[in-house]
Amino acid sequence: MRELREETRIKVPAPVLAGSIVKEQVFDDPYRSARGRTITHAFLIELKPDAHGLPKVKGGDDAQHAFWMPLGDLDPERLFEDHFQIIKTMIG
Repeated sequence: MRELREETRIKVPAPVLAGSIVKEQVFDDPYRSARGRTITHAFLIELKPDAHGLPKVKGGDDAQHAFWMPLGDLDPERLFEDHFQIIKTMIG
């Protein structure tokens, strides 16, 4: 949750975020990254929009930009290494 808050500046209380986790998975295949051994802890979080829609996000720390996007608009070619496959696994 710390990394999510750091990279998106999302303003949702920690207990709400934690209570919205519907799936969690570790991706740790030693050959999944050209950078060497990389372990990713992925979370699928389902937030319910309020009267104003989804919470605002803004790029922070390592992320230059942050924004909401419909899953159908994702372009696998624009995502890093196996991140598209991770998303497919998490929502599948």
